[in-house]
Formats: sequence, structure tokens, C-alpha cells
Amino acid sequence: MISSISYHASALPHHQVSMLGKTTHMINSMNTVSNKHYAYVNHRNTQPDNLLPNMDVVSDVPVSKQVLQFSSRASYLNWLSVQYSWDDIALSRLLHVGDSSPVVHEIHSRLILLGDSEESLRLSDVYTVEIAVAVRNFQRRHGLKADAIIGPDTLKWLNINPQRRAALLRLNMEEKIHFMANLSERYLLVNIPAYELLLSDNGEIALRSRVIVGKPKKPTPILTSEISSMVINPSWRVPRSILEDDLLPKVKINGEFFSQRNFKVFNYQNQTIEKSPQEWQKLAYGQFPYRLEQMPGTQNALGRYKFYFPNDYSVYLHDTSNPQLFSNANRALSSGCIRIEKVDELANWIANSLVDNKPLWSRLKISRETTKWFPLNDPLPVHLVYWTAWIDDSGLSQFRDDIYALQR
Repeated sequence: MISSISYHASALPHHQVSMLGKTTHMINSMNTVSNKHYAYVNHRNTQPDNLLPNMDVVSDVPVSKQVLQFSSRASYLNWLSVQYSWDDIALSRLLHVGDSSPVVHEIHSRLILLGDSEESLRLSDVYTVEIAVAVRNFQRRHGLKADAIIGPDTLKWLNINPQRRAALLRLNMEEKIHFMANLSERYLLVNIPAYELLLSDNGEIALRSRVIVGKPKKPTPILTSEISSMVINPSWRVPRSILEDDLLPKVKINGEFFSQRNFKVFNYQNQTIEKSPQEWQKLAYGQFPYRLEQMPGTQNALGRYKFYFPNDYSVYLHDTSNPQLFSNANRALSSGCIRIEKVDELANWIANSLVDNKPLWSRLKISRETTKWFPLNDPLPVHLVYWTAWIDDSGLSQFRDDIYALQR
């Protein structure tokens, strides 16, 4: 249980004051629900701009509202870690709305303390619809599927001590503040743990899109580069690692895999190689002596568009032939490249803003077979960053899984 520790109520704005335990003082003067076990005064999940603590961040940029919100939130989380114990909550099964469990009190109290619920704590073991609203708020803030089902992923985040939350927020926000201070007004930024792409133009967000990034074994690199060209209807030269790890195991099962997925096989003199399905299966078990290229079309793994930027990792931004994967909460699914959900919007913006030959672009959009590289008349800066915690535009603290274990 979260236990009450005595403190001065005036230390925080009135709506942030929370009390648990056998507490009776102040009850008559505040709108609380109380009994012999619980008394609560609700608070919201954003802090007002008054009573802000001083930041110890060294920065040469003006202090923004977001910086103040970050400082206030981090201080509040540190305060929570001192005032309340935060022992792990354990569950033996999933909790759905309507279920009963002795830990419902504790779960709801944490949701109140973390600002995801404005409902008063009640003496009941029932997981109510009102608590489910708070759980969904909490799940959204942590990049989880907002289904109100309390399972291992939701419980993991509920069990993270506020002091650890504050440390994550400070680590990531200090880096983000300094990084963003040095950006131009036009750029494309992908936050890898957030699975999100942002396009900024003239200092305003022109596009926001969900993305798929590299799986932990094949992570998307953290880097800065410039998009120098865009390809419509790209072919895909399969990297050797993907050929060996991902595609040859499928060929072992299905010798017609190459033909079914519109792949062509070449030797290293660039000559086309033709073999029977049985021969491909046999070759898949040995040292495969050829290279693979997937032709443009609806089955192409890169989809309709590819956005090229120089880097040492052979990664780029592109479309996908599996758009249904964007509905997954965990989108660390690729072999390192970034797949974009709103790829048409990004391609059209780049074509309208940075491509000279717009008539040719418009004509080729009708076809799915003709490959064409379009150089950009002004390179677009692209930044692949790794921030697992931040304050969003509405002032809420957001947290995401450290998918590559870089911030343990």
C-alpha cells in the first residue's frame, strides 16, 4: 500500500495534495471521500505555472513553458517518492472492468497520485468503469494499448517508483531541450521509442505519423543526416543479413517464395539466375551464392516510396506492404529501417516543397511499376533520436519502453 507521511499541505498547490491512510485532519474542510482507511483530495496531472521549482539545467536558451512544466513535474515526482512508499503490486491474473481484487485500491490510488484519475478513492475492491477511464489515460501516456485491461505491461509501469520516473524525465528532457534548441525550422524527426515521426516546416508541425522501427536485435540507429532524394516505386536490394536471417528460412519451407514475392535473383556479375523451386530450397540450406532484389509493385517490402539519406547503416525511411502493423502498440518490428504510416502525406509534401519536376512526379504516381529517383532541390534534415520520456504539447508527461535497453 501507499502509506501516508506527514507533510505541510501548503508545500504544493491545493489540487495536488493527496492523503492516504488513517487520516482525519482537514477532511471536514475539503471535498473528500473518507472512511477509516482512506481520505483523498484529488489533483490533476499537469502542474500550474506558479510555485515552480528552480531547475539546475545549464542551458543557453530561453526558459520555455515546456521546460517549466518538465521541472515542475520532475519535482512533483521526487516529492511523491519521499512522501509515499511504492512497493510492487502483484496480480495473478488480468483485471477487466467489473472484476474484484484487493489491489484495486492500490492501483486506483497510484492513478490518482500520478494524475490519471480525478475520481475520489472508494472503499471497494471492484474495478469500476470510472477507474477504467483512468487506466486508459495511463496506458496512453505509456504507449500501451488503451484497452483498460490491467496486465503485465500496465502493472510494470504502475510499479515504477516516482523517483525513477523523475530521473527518466530529467535524463531525456535535458537532452531533448538542448537538441531541439539547435534545430532549423524545417526538419524531420523520428523518436524511436515513441514510434513517431514529426515533420516541422517554418517552426510548425506539418505532419505527425506513427512509424515502425527496428527490432531490438536489429535496432534503428541514432543519427543525423539529410534526405537528399525520394524514390517512387523503389526496388529493394536485400541486405545479406536480411537474406540469411529472414528470407532463406522461408525459402526452405516454400521453394516458390522468390517468384511469389516478385524477387529476382542475380549473380555477382549482375546476371539473372533461374532455378526450380526444389533447387532454391536446396540452395537455401547452404552458403547462398547470389544476391536478391525485389521488383517494384504492390508486394514490394518498401512499398510505394523510399526516402534516401546518407548513413553508415544502410537504413532509410520508406512505405510498407503491411500497413496493418501500425495498429500494434509495440512497433519495433523492422530490420532497422523506418516504415511510415502517413507515407503519402510525407511524399506529397516533399514533392510540393522540394521537387522541381512536379509534372513527372504526378504522372508516375499513377504507375506502380516505373522506378524514378527525384533529387531534392534543398536537402531535408532528418534526425533519428531516442527519448523515452518527455512532456507533450498538452503538458502531460509521457513515458515509453526502453526498447533497446539504452537507459537502464
